Amino acid sequence: MPVRARGVRAMRMAGIATVVALTAVIVPLAGTAFAAPAVTLSAGPYTSGETITVSGTGFPNRSADPTGLSIIECMDTGGLSANLPTDDTTCDASTANPLPVLTSTTGTFSTTYTIESLSTSGGSAINCDHTHDCVLWDSMEDYVNNFNSNDAFSVPFTVSAPIASTPESPLAIALPVGAALIIGGAVFVSRRRRRLSLVS
Repeated sequence: MPVRARGVRAMRMAGIATVVALTAVIVPLAGTAFAAPAVTLSAGPYTSGETITVSGTGFPNRSADPTGLSIIECMDTGGLSANLPTDDTTCDASTANPLPVLTSTTGTFSTTYTIESLSTSGGSAINCDHTHDCVLWDSMEDYVNNFNSNDAFSVPFTVSAPIASTPESPLAIALPVGAALIIGGAVFVSRRRRRLSLVS
C-alpha cells in the first residue's frame, strides 16, 4: 500500500476513534446532568389546616437559586395530568408558603406546608376539597409571569373539612355541677349542726 494511502487511512481511523470517545463522554453527561424536578408529600389523607411535609429533588441548588422556592395550592380537575394547571388562574396565591424554601447544595429540600380546603363559595378562585382534586405547585419562578418554567407538581390529593369538636351536652355539664352543690350543701349543714350542739 502506498505511503500516502496508509497516512490517509490512519487519519480516518484516528478521527473515528475521537468521535467514539467524545460520544462516550457526552452521552452519560446528557443523561445525568439535569434531573427533572420532583415533589413528594407525606402520606394522606389530609384535613384542612393540617401541616404536612413537602420534599423535593432535582431543583436548582442554593447558589443558583438564592431566593428560594414557592409552594402554592392549585386545582387539578379529576386528578389528571392533562388537567394540571397551565397558568396562575387555577391556583390560589393566598396559599403560598409564607417564607421562601431554600434548596440544598444538591437541589433538594424538605419543608412543612399547611394544607387548606378551598372553594369558590368561600371566596377562593378555585375548588380544592374532599370532592375536587388539588396539587401543590413548586417552583423558583415568578408565579404570575413565568408559571410553567422549571416547575413541578405534587401528586393529586383531596382535602377534607376540619373535624368539628362536639360540644358537651347540657346534662353532662349539669351533673358534675349538681353533685358539687349537693356535697357542698351537706358539708355546710353538718358544720352548722356541730356549731349548734356546741352552743347548747
